[in-house]
Amino acid sequence: MLKNKAWRSGLLCLIFFLLSRVAPAQDANYWSKNFGAGGFLSPGAVVANNKDSGVLFYNPALQPLSGKNAISVSGMIYQVESINIKNGAGTGKNLHSLISASVPQMLTGTVKLGRKKPVYIAYALTHNAVINYNVTQQQDARMNVLNDSYSPGPEYYLGQYDLQNITREASALISTGFRLDRHWAIGFMAEGQSRSQHYSENFLSRALVNNNQPTLPITSNEGKYQVDYTHFGLKLRAGLSYEAGKHHLGLLVSSPLIHAWGRGRLLSDNAVSNVHFIFDQPMNLLASTRQTKLDTRYKTPFSIAAGYAYDYSKGQVYVAAEYFLKVKEYTILAPTSDLFVRPDTGNSIIRASELLKMSESRKAIFNAAVGVSYQINPRLTGYCSLRTDFNYAERTDADGTAPNTATWDNYYCQLGVNIKRSKYNLRTGLFLGYGRSGSYEQFINFDNPQENNLLTGERGTVPASRMTAAVMVAFIHNL
Repeated sequence: MLKNKAWRSGLLCLIFFLLSRVAPAQDANYWSKNFGAGGFLSPGAVVANNKDSGVLFYNPALQPLSGKNAISVSGMIYQVESINIKNGAGTGKNLHSLISASVPQMLTGTVKLGRKKPVYIAYALTHNAVINYNVTQQQDARMNVLNDSYSPGPEYYLGQYDLQNITREASALISTGFRLDRHWAIGFMAEGQSRSQHYSENFLSRALVNNNQPTLPITSNEGKYQVDYTHFGLKLRAGLSYEAGKHHLGLLVSSPLIHAWGRGRLLSDNAVSNVHFIFDQPMNLLASTRQTKLDTRYKTPFSIAAGYAYDYSKGQVYVAAEYFLKVKEYTILAPTSDLFVRPDTGNSIIRASELLKMSESRKAIFNAAVGVSYQINPRLTGYCSLRTDFNYAERTDADGTAPNTATWDNYYCQLGVNIKRSKYNLRTGLFLGYGRSGSYEQFINFDNPQENNLLTGERGTVPASRMTAAVMVAFIHNL
């Protein structure tokens, strides 16, 4: 009886060890979008008036200030992103993801209604490739992995790891703005947002037992975790703008994301074979489940943004900032409480609902941006801007899996020009980003797989970096 209790306790510890993923959280940054409150080549352009020609602003109160009907098609023509987790799976086993893509970003239009006291209505379809991260790594070597009491000397060892995280967002926006008087304007926006994510993390760790037999037994630990979900939500914004000669002020309040609908599915499989983890006797375990039509909920916080622009003789100077409130720990995708250890005897206290959930929490974040525009000639204006994009990931629950890959703070620089014509504006520029963290947590370490760590190695923290470069273009046709 005592032995059975000890065995059950050992299994429980093993399951928690296997399935506790403190995966740290570009996908955990608010200002990565190029049309947010610090993007589109000049910060302040979307919070305080920069006398632009009709781009759908982040702040809807700025719509009546352009005084024109316009349609804008803007895009990120070409982007290259490199994410490198140095020694991410062991010494010399870097996890490097290099992605290049051509991605459309925005289609917008503005309509002016009325003449004496015009009201402006704008619409937009936007797309944001949040992250596209795909890495694999392998260790194939002779290593002393198993206990020498039954497998003397180094064994033939094979370890593999792969992680894929693809997250995309698309939004449909409608907004209106109108002047209150010659100084003040107000605007309102509703944004329907769709978010889809594919997250897949897999590993295997195997060693052949040295027992001088023709057929060598295999000791192994294998795990698979995959989540796919789609979520729809609604975000509301209210903006205010003030104009006084050379001074332009903007204020924007954004609601949390209002849940509308979400569904997801989960696939998980874990198998341990012949591992002497706790007891002298080898341990074997199989835990597997597939669940569909799971309720899904995704959250974003309340935020408040402010911007200031000052006109000088040849252009403008911009300042913009946004504060995001924290989000308490919540569950994005919640599996049912079905038992998943096989065979299912009905006595196991291990349930999938806590171990296999996808959850996150977010700390409060303050981002800021500065920039300048300079009129080279009446038809050509240059732009330069810098902005922060701090990471909001905060892990408070050891169970479950976080949805994010990035743990680093990002810093962006945008350089560009605007070519002005009577019927259109053409804006193009270069977008550069850099992020780094010195404490990225490994999921597996192929340096020292041992039975007492379930063949996954002693996991530590390693440096991680992200670099991105893109060529951006926007064509704005004034109707």
